[in-house]
Amino acid sequence: MQPDRSQNPADELEAENLSPAAPANWMDIVRQHITGPVFSLAFHIFLLVLLGTLVFIAPNAIKDDIDPVQITEMEPVLPPPEEEPMPSDMTVMDTSSPSLDRYDSNNQQMEEVGVSEVEVMTDIDIPTPLTIPDSNSALKLHGVLPFGRKGGGDMGDGGEGDGRGNTKGMLQGVFYDLKQMRNRQKNDDFRADQWVGGWHRERVNPTLSIMRPFVNGAWSRSYDNEGRVHFTALDKFYSPPLRLWTSCFFSESINADEAPKAYECDKDVNLAAWVCIYSGNVVAPFTGKFRFVGTADDVMFVRFNKEIVLDYGYASFSVGEYWTNSSGSNRQALSSDSDRSIRNRSSLYSKQKLEVYNTPGSIGLAKGLPISIKEGEIYPIEILISEIPGGSYYQALYIERLDANNQPLEPNPDRMTLFRTTLDLPEQPKGNMFPQFNPYGPIFRAVSSRTASSGGGSGGSGGGSGSLIGNRTTPRTARVNEDDDDLSL
Repeated sequence: MQPDRSQNPADELEAENLSPAAPANWMDIVRQHITGPVFSLAFHIFLLVLLGTLVFIAPNAIKDDIDPVQITEMEPVLPPPEEEPMPSDMTVMDTSSPSLDRYDSNNQQMEEVGVSEVEVMTDIDIPTPLTIPDSNSALKLHGVLPFGRKGGGDMGDGGEGDGRGNTKGMLQGVFYDLKQMRNRQKNDDFRADQWVGGWHRERVNPTLSIMRPFVNGAWSRSYDNEGRVHFTALDKFYSPPLRLWTSCFFSESINADEAPKAYECDKDVNLAAWVCIYSGNVVAPFTGKFRFVGTADDVMFVRFNKEIVLDYGYASFSVGEYWTNSSGSNRQALSSDSDRSIRNRSSLYSKQKLEVYNTPGSIGLAKGLPISIKEGEIYPIEILISEIPGGSYYQALYIERLDANNQPLEPNPDRMTLFRTTLDLPEQPKGNMFPQFNPYGPIFRAVSSRTASSGGGSGGSGGGSGSLIGNRTTPRTARVNEDDDDLSL
């Protein structure tokens, strides 16, 4: 049935607009069905490529902008090393009282800054540092040998030495073997030379009989043309030509034959009945009181300013007794007033009873007589040590400063001041039988009598040295700037 073409023309036009126009040919058909999908596909591919480029390029760009970090091993940073103190900066403590000129200098400086009316108290002892004036001096410090070291050259008449053997400021020592005479003949007083039974009768008694009159006598000291010290009353006994020098007396237990070895006479002398005497003149480092404190196996004997001030050990030369153990009855008698007959045999013990600091493993340390000294004045000193029967030997000599009542200013028997004439120090005690010693303290420097003024007397005591010691009755004052304040060794 054919459509009715007689319908309304407007309706027919609307119908044509609602339906697509029919393609005219094959190209219209391709353009209509392919162009849309192709465009859509191309658009999506473009978007995918763009996004992929951003994903791969952006991280690479960020990575290229960051510098790589180099990890290296860091070296530790150490603080700068501390400088070693120069010897010139080193100080030692001098317990002497300050001098007036030092106060005057301080007062002048105070006045310059407006400080005045400062009262000077000269009667109070204040420890003051004592600087070593020569930086090379400390480099010469050395340990102390039990019996001293060799000297050299003109040794001087007061135990000073010339310094070429590092002996300046030390005491000169001489060795005597009582068992043989000066001509090397046997001393008939000694009945045996070997270590045999009866040594008390054969060695002790002859030694005591020789030494008691000597130590209680005049101690005539002389010097030969080479400056070697001699003691007239002992010169009849054998003495080697070598002289040794020491500044202090401290040694823990050693073999008694070390003494003849030190004096290079061990081939001619055995280890018994020997005596060493160290002597000189010392400058008082302060004004005040002090006392020696010491011991030895067998004898520690000190004579200061021609007076016996200490005599202690297993034997007492001034009393003329030998005790075979530390609790000998005679030693106990010396410690009390119950029996003065023994003490009256000696000028030392007739003045003061024996007092001892007890120390473990030894006979203790005896306290000597109080001594008054004046700063800068020179005093003669002799220190005698001895071994009688042989065997072992030890020695120790300290000092204590005292107050007006003769009591120690520093009462510490476990740590005491070692007596010494130079800055040298031995090694500290390894055991407990001796107190540790304080490295600071006064130095009783030994000087030649030529350092002193002649106001105290003149004349010689024998020999070619022209010593001023023999006829002197009062201490002499050391001259200023003549080595008395020079601690170089």
